[in-house]
Order: sequence, then structure tokens, then C-alpha cells
Amino acid sequence: MKSKIMGGLAIVLFVSCAVVNVYVTFPEEKVKKAAEELLAPPKTQEKESFLNNIFTKNLYAQEITVTRDLKTDSPKIREAKTNMDSWRDKLDEFKKAGYIGETNNFKVVIKELPKDKNVAEEVKKIVDDENKQREIIIKELLRINNAAPTEEEKFRKIFAETSQKYSPSNTWIQLPDNTWIRKK
Repeated sequence: MKSKIMGGLAIVLFVSCAVVNVYVTFPEEKVKKAAEELLAPPKTQEKESFLNNIFTKNLYAQEITVTRDLKTDSPKIREAKTNMDSWRDKLDEFKKAGYIGETNNFKVVIKELPKDKNVAEEVKKIVDDENKQREIIIKELLRINNAAPTEEEKFRKIFAETSQKYSPSNTWIQLPDNTWIRKK
């Protein structure tokens, strides 16, 4: 009798200690909205007017409602975005020159090093720094949203498309089939 009780107790303890992981998946439109929010170039501040405020307030509230299920704000993401914005102009300059390309998995790569050694070192540094910040953004988005591990590929693909969209003309762009073209 005692062994049956102990066996039952062991089963109850084992079952109660089971760990359950619940992961979330997100529709593409929510990931696209998050990518736009995080990767769009910073806008210059417009002077607020009374009419502007009246007409945009409701639109802004709707925008928040659309993305509220996918969290895009954390101290790590804000810091990464601030860092990326601080060198965005230089990165775009190097993309236009053909030194840096946008991959189809949300990374930047060196396509050609400039002949000037100092500029070449600057290109290497900006590629390294940019990729570190992009990795932080992806990992943090997945973490704060408890996204399923299988979601990472979708996030990277959509964020890559958005980065390519905001890249200047003449930037090397990697297509889904892994071929490279120059953006027009």
C-alpha cells in the first residue's frame, strides 16, 4: 500500500513539474508593420498645428491598435535603433558607392572594399556594428513576444525586405534566390 502511495505521489510530482512552453506566431502583416516602425528613416519633426493634430490623432490610435499584439519596444531595441540611426547616413553612402549590400536575411555584407585603407576600415566597422544591432533587434523582438523559434526566418525575411526598400539607389540587393542586383 505504501509503495502505491509513493508511486502515485511520484507521478503527481512529476506531472506538476512539467514545463510547458507556449510560443506565439505572428501574421506577416504584423511583422511588416513592426519592420516599418523600426527601420524607417527618422523623420524630421514637423511643427504641430491644431488641424494636423485633430486629423492625425485618430489615425495614430488606430496604428497602435494594429500593432499592439506585436511588441516592438524595449530598452535593447531602442538602444539598437538609436545606434543604427546614428550611422545611417554613412551606411547609405557606402551602399550607394557599392561597398555594402543588403542580404535577404537582414544582414549587410561587404560587396567591395574601397582602395583607401582608412575608408576600407570604416566600411568593415560599420558592417560589423550594423549587423550586431540588427541581431539584437531580431533576438529581442522574438524574446519579448515569446515568438516561436520557427518565426525567426519570417522576421528576418520581412525585415530584410524593409531594409532593402529603404536603401538608396545603386545598393546591392540580394534577391530571394540569392542572386545580387543593383537597386534602381
